[in-house]
Amino acid sequence: MKTETLNFVTELFAKRRLPACFSTITNTLSDDVIFNNLNNSESKVDVLIVEDLPRYLKIGRTKNPKHIKSFLVKHYPGFLIDFNGVKDLSDYLNQRFGKSSRYKLRREQRKLEHCFNISYKMYFGEMSQEEYDFIFEEFYKLLALRSIEKGIENNVNFKYKSQYYERVHQMILDKDASFFVIYNGKKPIDVCLNFHVENTLFQYIRTYDIAYSKFNTGYTDLMKQIEWCIENKVKSISFSKGDFYWKRRWCNTVYDYDYEVFYNVRSIKAILTVNKLRLIKVSIQLLREMNVIKMYHYFKDKRRLANRSQTTSKIELLESNFYFDPSELTRIDLYTKQYDEYRRLVFEFLYQNNEREKDISAYAIKNETHFFLVKGKKINAKISF
Repeated sequence: MKTETLNFVTELFAKRRLPACFSTITNTLSDDVIFNNLNNSESKVDVLIVEDLPRYLKIGRTKNPKHIKSFLVKHYPGFLIDFNGVKDLSDYLNQRFGKSSRYKLRREQRKLEHCFNISYKMYFGEMSQEEYDFIFEEFYKLLALRSIEKGIENNVNFKYKSQYYERVHQMILDKDASFFVIYNGKKPIDVCLNFHVENTLFQYIRTYDIAYSKFNTGYTDLMKQIEWCIENKVKSISFSKGDFYWKRRWCNTVYDYDYEVFYNVRSIKAILTVNKLRLIKVSIQLLREMNVIKMYHYFKDKRRLANRSQTTSKIELLESNFYFDPSELTRIDLYTKQYDEYRRLVFEFLYQNNEREKDISAYAIKNETHFFLVKGKKINAKISF
């Protein structure tokens, strides 16, 4: 028995191909046809599992052969931003957030831009091979560190790294994909890979440098991309799967994803396989609706954060009259691998004290192996580890 599993979102947005069982795809938010399937090759598998069909798309289906049946199973919720009637970023923020929250979002962006040499770039239609190679590798470095922090083992995106590398650059040149990047100087600190189909942008993979966590770069990233989308007549931003607080906070439209399973009724093995699959998926959906899965992830994240908080690293502000013998101080580079783990603490120092990265210096102290000094323009601190 031959079985194949495909992800609808990946096939449509990233690969621009769908099985012959699907025909015309229409975005119901705009009534625009975003894809016409020219594939008419009949599948040779006995079971075809198609994951993640978003309900905000109207998915046309071709007539199946008599021996092929199918069924749908509701899965998890999806989230998107519909820009219908939205004038600009301020208008959208006014719709979604209260005055206090809007102030905090703008404050985080101002702090980020004050503390670092920040610039923003959307690579869409143009990107040199040199730029692409650099951003792509930095993107995966940040994704690896973020995956470790979140406790994600075997992140599926690493499995397809070479495939993405081969495809994405040309897709950017063809305006079928984009990289949105926040830079600190020449260093990417927040990178988002998007796919574009007509007037829909799909945020496929988002990641950032965890050293900048205090600055909530993801929110600044979102605001900048919302601005870009409105300016460039993009009608909606759709997000990858996962029910997270930030998505419910930012998005104005919630929809469902489905699984669709096609199977050969002439195959006993195929029938047994899909019946087992249906039972599993229905059971998982029942647990989801009972909030069991949500609670599992809540306690898992709580435990992860508790373990992180047990670290002995800390920031201690020093009195203005503190003194160390200059002969015992050695200037250090915070961007060396030795200090990777502690750079986040230094950036928290910047955030809390409104210092600028360009104005600080860090020093190791002779015969001291468990702390170093950070001297700012106005305030100094000891970073213990």
